[in-house]
Amino acid sequence: MDSKLVITAIIVLIVGIVIGYGIASATVSGKVQTVTTTVTQTTGGAQTVTTTITQTVAPGVEKLNEKNVYSLSWDQIEQLAKKEGQVVWYGFGSTYERDFFTELCQNFTAETGIKCTYVHGSWFDTVQKIISEKEAGKETGDIDVVLAWSKPFAMAYEAGAVWDVNLAEIIPNSKGIPFVARYFHDMYPTNGRHLPILAWWVGFLYRKDLYKYPDDLPKSFDELLDWVKKHPGQFTYCDPNKGGSGHTFLMGLAEWFYGYDKFAFVKFTEEHAKEIFYSKGKYGMNFWEYLNELEKYMYQPGNYPQGNKATIELFEAGEVTLEPMWISITMQEVESGRLDPNWVGMYIPEPTMPGPFDGVFIPFNAPHKAAALVFINWLLSNKVQALIPQKIGAYPAVTEAWKDVPDEVKKQPWWPINPPYNDLIKWREFGPLWFRHADYMFWMMKTWVDEVARK
Repeated sequence: MDSKLVITAIIVLIVGIVIGYGIASATVSGKVQTVTTTVTQTTGGAQTVTTTITQTVAPGVEKLNEKNVYSLSWDQIEQLAKKEGQVVWYGFGSTYERDFFTELCQNFTAETGIKCTYVHGSWFDTVQKIISEKEAGKETGDIDVVLAWSKPFAMAYEAGAVWDVNLAEIIPNSKGIPFVARYFHDMYPTNGRHLPILAWWVGFLYRKDLYKYPDDLPKSFDELLDWVKKHPGQFTYCDPNKGGSGHTFLMGLAEWFYGYDKFAFVKFTEEHAKEIFYSKGKYGMNFWEYLNELEKYMYQPGNYPQGNKATIELFEAGEVTLEPMWISITMQEVESGRLDPNWVGMYIPEPTMPGPFDGVFIPFNAPHKAAALVFINWLLSNKVQALIPQKIGAYPAVTEAWKDVPDEVKKQPWWPINPPYNDLIKWREFGPLWFRHADYMFWMMKTWVDEVARK
């Protein structure tokens, strides 16, 4: 082939790349631009080939959509975010979460110049609002980022109310999240449309002034029933339909009772759920028989605390001395002065306790999608992630951020004392890291009412 033709072809390729970059840049700016590119190449035979191409770029994209978001660089997305100028975040939780999330918004505004507004409310109301807007065909809403756990995310996703973009592919800081948590929440496939920003965890809260770990306590689920029999009235757990510490505990118990492989990322059907939970597991019992046997020796048999707060209040009052409880709520009760820190001991029983990685998604009709992406990336920065254990007693979603958590925070009594849980990085790298199964857990919660509470 003629060397001139080869060189000309190469030049055209280079010009195409350069112009493509120019078009992308112009697209973000939102202005009509003329891109002129001149390339001069001298061949080995001292021949000179000069190519000049001038192209007028069409008006740019004013907002992101499911297609153009993948073609832009992160710098270009940040430019568009600044042009949008604001982001609105809806969340839920205790007053601790409310105050912390409000503070985060203020910090984000100060650092980026993008106004962040936090709205604290009910996850159910927020999701129903977005679903209703989808059904009504409302193309532009007023929510940019939603904090959600597995069930509300699934509700929104299945209704088509979630922006159909793989956030895990777009957002740079998402790479620090454990792989499974990036693409599943409570074993529900998110396809990267939901990104965790924190991980709540339940452990066994015990009276360390009365018991020494592990000698005086049920080190594993295998030992729990025997311990409760020997310490009647000293153990309780939350009604699983009234608080997450209850249904997380029961999900962990079920995974131990039948084996984690029975639940790990398997398809849910009600028939299969019945096959599992009514089959014989430990001690020759089915799951409900085991729970009813456990209940006989619990605090006020047949009465279950109605919520996480009610459950830990029994502990604070000295009514019970062992219970499954959120690490976050334990921290908040100590810091509020309602729980004596000298009473607080925390560990995770063998084989382990599953936990949720709660996070955020972007609604289909978010008005400021670029700002939402930038805000989520900021939430996943190490400096913000390291604040989560300090401020609300949850683990960071980004594992490496644990290194930036001050030692005095890690030494507080509400963190699990037993390995590997006393070192988050080792725990996540080597396990065991179990997850809840959203569908089996919710079926179990409903069935528990008839098989345990009403028995």
